[in-house]
Amino acid sequence: MKTLLIVDDEPNVRFSLDAVFGKQFRVILAADGAAGARAAEEESPDVAIVDMMLPDMSGLDLLPRLKAVDAQLPIIVLSAVQEIGKVVQAIQGGACHYLTKPFDVSEIKIAVERVLRERGKSAELTALSSEMDRWYDTHQVVGQSRPWEETLTLVRRAAEAPDTTVMFYGESGTGKELLARLLHAVSPRCDGPFIPIHCAAIPEALLESELFGHEKGSFTGASERRHGRVELADGGTLFLDEIGEMPPAMQSKLLRFLQDHEYMRVGGRTVLHANVRIVGATNRDLQKGVREGWFREDLYFRINVLPITIPPLRERRDDIAPLAAHYVAHFRRECRSGIRDLLPATVAQLEAYAWPGNVRELRNVIERALVLYRDASLLMPEHLPAEIRGAKPAPTALAAPSLAAAPPPVAPAEDGAPAFPISLEAELRKVEERLIRQAVEASNGNLSQAAVLLQTTRRILKYKADQMGLV
Repeated sequence: MKTLLIVDDEPNVRFSLDAVFGKQFRVILAADGAAGARAAEEESPDVAIVDMMLPDMSGLDLLPRLKAVDAQLPIIVLSAVQEIGKVVQAIQGGACHYLTKPFDVSEIKIAVERVLRERGKSAELTALSSEMDRWYDTHQVVGQSRPWEETLTLVRRAAEAPDTTVMFYGESGTGKELLARLLHAVSPRCDGPFIPIHCAAIPEALLESELFGHEKGSFTGASERRHGRVELADGGTLFLDEIGEMPPAMQSKLLRFLQDHEYMRVGGRTVLHANVRIVGATNRDLQKGVREGWFREDLYFRINVLPITIPPLRERRDDIAPLAAHYVAHFRRECRSGIRDLLPATVAQLEAYAWPGNVRELRNVIERALVLYRDASLLMPEHLPAEIRGAKPAPTALAAPSLAAAPPPVAPAEDGAPAFPISLEAELRKVEERLIRQAVEASNGNLSQAAVLLQTTRRILKYKADQMGLV
């Protein structure tokens, strides 16, 4: 149960409010400001109701003491007299609502529900934004090739029109979400939230709830009201990743929202409005989808206002060297690796490769090299995977090694450089996958706890778990 702190010197008021909220909250009663401040420190309330006139101090004096304990604590102020000056002072002091005595029971219940709802929305938004910011950094927008510069020019121009719908097209791994975040960061909506939703990663039965939210009791398991991504993105940008995978039924509901930005939570009856900019991304041909019937034509024309196609890495080879250097600098710190630079021969081999997985594949290759060869000082050609070096896998079959076993001797490659046997590499991947699965299962899917068990970072574990389809 959430905790409600009531600070009022009138016993009748305290007991009345206790009777009103006692079944819904754990109620803490205080008869003066000092007791209220102590209760805030000891009980960590979720919401507070404070009388303006207390025997030892005014409610205005108590507000900063409560905010010092919890800066996000929602506070409702009660007063026998409604003076505009006092109302202004209370709001400036951190109160989020002001009610005049005698108050109506329904009025104060609505006020408490509203401030708690806003706090829940804020906490959910903060947690989501912090989690996503951990994975995406607009400083990673690295490149110098002409195709990349032309793409960035389009992004900057699109950013100047903060209400225009933008669609990013590109192969998997080209950086569609990164550019969507850049678009948001340089737009007039930059002070608002950037909220992503991966349309292909959420089951069809849950996608509507994730997008628009749901009311308590709207379906089995809906134990409380939930804010959808649309509501969390109010005032900012809603990023619909892999929109081409959205089921037809949800395409219809998204179209209705795009027309007037109005929606209803699942199980709700109130029409809500969200001021959001829609940015979509897909690696599929939506025009083909319209012809084949798996994507709505009216939705296609609604979202395809400003299309931006991101070139694959094989068409921007001038960006491979700066990207590789960027990832060496990034993962050197994170993986505690001694590698600090790349040999020119290594860069030449990276530039010769076709990169079917685009920038994401390059990132993974650099990270793997820095993990496996952390004692080296330079990234050598032999540190790269066989398909990039152009070498054939070693034919020797090896049994799966134990974690404590030392690696078997490595035969030199045809060019004289030591080669990492592909069979050993495959066996190590199997061992790694088994350990990751065991850690994730032991942690009930909590990647932070699993990372502690594996003595790695959550970011590295998240990347590997994504590869294995565990999240």
